[in-house]
Amino acid sequence: MQFEGAEIQPTAETFEIMAQNTTSFRVWMACETQWLVISGLGGIVWLGLNYNAVDVVLRRTRVENADEVFADLMDMEAVALDVFAKVER
Repeated sequence: MQFEGAEIQPTAETFEIMAQNTTSFRVWMACETQWLVISGLGGIVWLGLNYNAVDVVLRRTRVENADEVFADLMDMEAVALDVFAKVER
């Protein structure tokens, strides 16, 4: 968390969010516990985001451009699923 007047020291884990993506990123982070997964002998299979829960987050946070943010979340979800699949191999 950043406090006014606090200086941020960039690290290897630091990344910048473009201003136009701030809302989508905040909603993405609010949905971080809403992944559907299956666990079995073969390991974990990531299915994707629980869209019912995503809808609740969008409504509860009163996002103005909810359709655009949802489209962004779907794009981020697709990339995340690809990364998850590669990590599990």
